[in-house]
Amino acid sequence: MRIWTYLIFGSLIVVLASAAFLPLLDVNLLIHEMSVTNEPVDTHFLAIRSATFASLVFFTINFLRNKRPLSAVAPMLAFCNFLVFFGAVLMIKRAQFELLPWVVLCMIAALSVFLHRENKAQNNVIFRDSW
Repeated sequence: MRIWTYLIFGSLIVVLASAAFLPLLDVNLLIHEMSVTNEPVDTHFLAIRSATFASLVFFTINFLRNKRPLSAVAPMLAFCNFLVFFGAVLMIKRAQFELLPWVVLCMIAALSVFLHRENKAQNNVIFRDSW
């Protein structure tokens, strides 16, 4: 790959990672306006946005390392894992202990376990006859 590819994707990684992880520090990076604010934003929106940006960073780094997803469920698995992480951290940080959001988060965690098993099964099928 050319150096320009690394520079463009590297800058994209920095911006997206900042937008994903800064809400954990109560700072909101608005990419579409290129501004930083500390205005309160709904927890559910921040969790989904941060999980989406973190997933994009994860797959961009894997692209630069020439690592491709081995199954079709890998992107869903990465998103669910990031959503569970950001959802739990943001709800604990903001002291939101209502029952329903935690039940939904547990259901997403269960979906993540299911997707992990499916991803492992797909990996075993792909590499069954490789040696």
